[in-house]
Amino acid sequence: MRDLTSPKEKSSSLKPIHLLLVEDEENHAVLIQRVLQKHLIRRQPFHVTIAGSLQEAREHLRTAVPDLAIIDIRLPDGSGIDLLTAETGAPSFPIIVTTSYGDEKIAVKAMKAGALDYVVKSEAAFNDISHVVERALRQWHEMSERKRAEKELENQAKQLMALSHISHQVLSGREINALMGEAVSLIGRTLKIIKCAKILELLPDHKTLLLRAATGRWSSLVGQTTAVSDQDPLINHVLASDEVVFVEDLRTDERFRGSFLFEQYGHISGISFPLSGQDGCLGILWACSDQRWMLSNNDISFLQSLANTLAVAIERKKTAARMRKLQNDLLHANQFSTLGEFGSTLAHEVNQPITAVINYIRACQQIIMAGKEPTTLQTIHELMDKTAGEAGRAASIIHHLREFARTGELCRTYESLNTTVHDASQLALGEAADGDIAVNFELSPRLPPLCINKIQIQQVVFNLVRNAIEALTETERKRITIKTASTQKHTVEVQVQDTGPGINPLSKDKIFKQRFSTKNKGMGLGLPISHSIIKAHYGDLWFSETPGGGATFHFTLPVT
Repeated sequence: MRDLTSPKEKSSSLKPIHLLLVEDEENHAVLIQRVLQKHLIRRQPFHVTIAGSLQEAREHLRTAVPDLAIIDIRLPDGSGIDLLTAETGAPSFPIIVTTSYGDEKIAVKAMKAGALDYVVKSEAAFNDISHVVERALRQWHEMSERKRAEKELENQAKQLMALSHISHQVLSGREINALMGEAVSLIGRTLKIIKCAKILELLPDHKTLLLRAATGRWSSLVGQTTAVSDQDPLINHVLASDEVVFVEDLRTDERFRGSFLFEQYGHISGISFPLSGQDGCLGILWACSDQRWMLSNNDISFLQSLANTLAVAIERKKTAARMRKLQNDLLHANQFSTLGEFGSTLAHEVNQPITAVINYIRACQQIIMAGKEPTTLQTIHELMDKTAGEAGRAASIIHHLREFARTGELCRTYESLNTTVHDASQLALGEAADGDIAVNFELSPRLPPLCINKIQIQQVVFNLVRNAIEALTETERKRITIKTASTQKHTVEVQVQDTGPGINPLSKDKIFKQRFSTKNKGMGLGLPISHSIIKAHYGDLWFSETPGGGATFHFTLPVT
């Protein structure tokens, strides 16, 4: 076996073409090599390996794959066609067969075995061999590109079907853990090179991630294994940067060695996608391989789209949980506020009579103590003393109930007013979501955090928005506008506008009074409760006419 290299191979920047020439007649091999050297050297360097027998050719193919092979059909130790069918099966490189005999059956057999061309040896054929080689290389390149494009389209179709399936599952409201399990399973089936896929969800402490779904050996640890971000270099980097991270070869990339995502099992390449939500990273999607993985643009787009879809699912789950909690909190707040308002009325009406009872009883004690029968008088005195104690305890209960109504028990915290207003409005609008009411939010982006009782302020917004919805029942033009803005008096203002019939002039002076309602079944407590809450926050609540018709309710809250 001999190696012949074109003189310009070492100096050229182009990759040399590796040709395998299987030819037992030396003069034919030299002639072919000269023709190739004469014509191909100008275009691209080449390297020719000459094998004089099937055995030599087999030995070469075991260690190297040529860019093209020229194989003589008749060789000392067998047929070149046997080399095609026995050694390569479906050839992974283009093949030209040559023979000294122009037998059509042999040509057909060679082409069926995978040869691209068939050349009958002659002086003219040898002189034209460079063109045959160029044509075969060009044809093979076109075939390879077509197969690659077809394979890429097939993979892309599979990826699109997988994304469509997962998106449908999200829209149908499938349980989040089952959704994540199906997502990692689809990754493994769609990208065969991936040996493990994981989904980690960031827990409320914003430091710990829980393994929600996984394939491979990690699947048995789902729901049980956690990772702490500041103890893991890769996870910490993804959460801090909110960027995709690709590790081509962990054996040479020392940045993330020891990461939980690479842990055990000999993973080499991997890519992590942050599950990005509106308020930051919600978790990580991780896919890895036990060999070096050359990512295509389609692979990256598929995994990125899947990560975005999962982020939407996680955020929907968190939003639904938050809205349920808000609904429960508002329900309790309404109950306690109503109790507080009734308690204030009850305290005002009952406190004085109870005080009088206490005074009368104590007077009776004094009269009885002036009597002449000590034993009877002592017994009566003890009973009356207990009666006075019970009456005093009842007065104390009423007093504490009144204090609850005035100050409340919930503490105040610094909150985003826009978030508070938006969440409460969405909850109030929930039942009207399928109607024909147009809702517009105009929330100022530069509001400072406010020290408020979040639940109570949400209760106020909820009541005002619900009133606005009810005011639009009998009107054709249905629109609600909800605004927040800073004022020049170190306060922020919230407005709820509607395009309803407005406030009846006869009701303007009574609207914030208890037990006054314009509704048939109303208790007249919503606006008085809201007014009390805003006053307790050192703000003000009032109403005005909406330009063009309707009512606008305003309330202010101090910045400090």
